Amino acid sequence: MIAIDMVLVFVLEHELFGEIWIFSDSRSVVQYLDNWRDVSDRSVMDIFNKLKTLCNSSVLHLKWIPSHVDSRYNDIADGLAKEGTTMPQVYAETLTKLELYSRRKASVNISWRHPPIHSWYRSEGTGATIHFKGDRKDQPVLARLTSGHLKKLKFCRGDKKFNICTKCNMFEATPQHLLDCVALVYDDLHKRPDFVLEVMKVNEI
Repeated sequence: MIAIDMVLVFVLEHELFGEIWIFSDSRSVVQYLDNWRDVSDRSVMDIFNKLKTLCNSSVLHLKWIPSHVDSRYNDIADGLAKEGTTMPQVYAETLTKLELYSRRKASVNISWRHPPIHSWYRSEGTGATIHFKGDRKDQPVLARLTSGHLKKLKFCRGDKKFNICTKCNMFEATPQHLLDCVALVYDDLHKRPDFVLEVMKVNEI
């Protein structure tokens, strides 16, 4: 995955546009990129953004090839990888398990004492009350949009991860993006909740 990312960076920096073939002997990488709708990893999303940029001016092909079958360029890549393992490595401080735990605990304590300032913490009434008289089953939908705690929200190493937006198929479906994608704003959740629900249903979000 790192190698593919570096190739894309090289192509973009040198503007090598046209028909581009990327070969990889890692079947798992090719399959992972093929299932891009289910990907929420931030580094892979960065690769998709590069691919999207290149698709505007190039024709891209990503193909799996078997390893160790006397493929010239595959052998060259393997040789460079082996050469890289003999190069001096950047020194990294070795931490004990207790030290890692202490640093992580201190970081979490700071985040709890100083929560981020963004629109999802804003409230016009006690408990971010939404005045809504619709179906009871629709109330949790609005509450989740308001709080930012969507059903498909996942946490990976302390970071929030969202699925890809089903409307634009390009960005993570964060609460803010879902509103932006259908030309709504956060205040609509409080002032026009019925309209927000209707728009979300029409766009199948």
